[in-house]
Order: sequence, then C-alpha cells, then structure tokens
Amino acid sequence: MKDKTSYNSNYYDKTEFLFESDAEKAALNEATKPKKTKLYKKIIINCIIISFMIIGGFYSFNILQINKLNASIIKSNSNKTNEEKMNKSSDNLEIIKNNKNKYELIINKSNPLDEYTLNNYVIVDVYNNAFDNIKLEKKTFNEYIKLKANLLERGYFINIKSGYRTFDESNEIYNYYKEKNGLDYAEKYVAKPGISEHNAGIAFDFTISDNKSILTTDYKSDEYLYLEKIAYLYGFIIRYPKGKENITGYQYEPWHLRYVGKDLAKYLTKNNLTLEEYYKTKE
Repeated sequence: MKDKTSYNSNYYDKTEFLFESDAEKAALNEATKPKKTKLYKKIIINCIIISFMIIGGFYSFNILQINKLNASIIKSNSNKTNEEKMNKSSDNLEIIKNNKNKYELIINKSNPLDEYTLNNYVIVDVYNNAFDNIKLEKKTFNEYIKLKANLLERGYFINIKSGYRTFDESNEIYNYYKEKNGLDYAEKYVAKPGISEHNAGIAFDFTISDNKSILTTDYKSDEYLYLEKIAYLYGFIIRYPKGKENITGYQYEPWHLRYVGKDLAKYLTKNNLTLEEYYKTKE
C-alpha cells in the first residue's frame, strides 16, 4: 500500500531526519523565515521619502510663483507697447481754456489735469473683457458697452487693453521708459502723471478682431475700418489720427479711443477735426 503523505510532509520529515536536536530544527526554521527590516532602517527610509516629497513640493510651488511673476511682467510690458507717445510738437501745444464739460477737456503736456478736476470722474470696473483689472470712467464705460454690442452683432470682438491709470501707474510707465531709454527720451515722449487722458478714465487702448481668440489688431481690416466709421455714434473719436501728429503733439495711435460725448464726436468726425483744431476755431 502506497504512502499517502503529501510532498511537503515528506520534505519536512526528511529535514527532521537530518538534524540531531530540536535546537538545530529551530535554527533552520528561523533561517527560512523572511527577514524583517529593522526599525531604524524603516525610519531612515521614510525620512528620505518625506524629504524628497517636501523638496519636490517646494520646487513646484516656486516654479508656479515664477510663472505667475513672468506672466505679470509680460502683461505689464505688453501694456507699455501701446503707451501714447508724444513727439517734438508736444512742446509747442497751446494752453487752452477748457470747456466746463468734463468730457470735452483737452488733456496734454500744456493742459494737465489737477486733483480738483479728477474728482469729477467716477471710475468703475470693466467687465466682459479679455484683459483683467481694467477700469474706466462710468459714462465712458456705459457707452463703450453699447459700442461693443454693435460690433458683436457683426461678429467683431473689441477688448480694452489699457484704461484708467492712476498717477502712480503713469509714473511707473514714465520711470520704465526713463530707465530703458534715458531721461531725455522720457521727457520728450512719455506722458507724465496728469497729462495722459488715461488719468481721467475717458480714454482707452483697445484691440479688435473678427476672431475672439485673437487679441491683436489689423488696422486695415474690415472690423477696424467699421469701428472708425461708427465710433462717433457712441461719443468716441480716434484721438490721435494719422496726418495730425504736429497738431495733437502725439504720434498716430489707431488703438486709442477717447470719449468726448455724442454731439462733439459727431461734429469732429464729420469735419475731420481734432480737439485742438476744434478749440482753435472757437477762438
């Protein structure tokens, strides 16, 4: 009759047979058990893992902060590229007795804003805009919204890139160009606080496109030419037009819209006049 003992039982019996004492069997059993990692080794390994996790997290956080800072710098510099640029004629601008209407004021190197005048403008946040943290004067913004709706009906997308600026922000831009191009350049070409229309919130720099994802402007495009034709209906003018640089004291700026009110905007547009020319005809 065959022995029905299992393979493992046979193996155990054979190993028992090889040793003369229970002590030797115990030693064999201990040797065949999987070795346990000592406690101090576990502590060291865990500390190393935790250290790598902390370093990795800190590195990721720093990369995120650097990316945010770079994005902020890029945005700040992109706003400076469209900063209004005076020319040599700005030194010869006349002092003008401004109209009492706050929307018809001339604001330039010879006719700066004062704090009393600034108190007449109510500044509000701009919403539904591709660029963040933009503000405008209240009525200017309300008319801009109507202009935007007109453009959207034709599939044109307008966004304000730069609106109201505090005196401090204008001073930062002035200092930026002073450091970049020198004092002489800044004095001649960059608007100091109080001599920029942006300080009143009644002017803004914009982009317009027939593609919602594009935030640049083709100034020969249908959408831009259409905007030029209908802007006056909402009280806006292209403040620094081409061919009138020696009159306005500024370089041609197709991206700069100024609110002057519907009646005056219509008159200036129909007669191809700048604000400077308008006041000169009234003398």
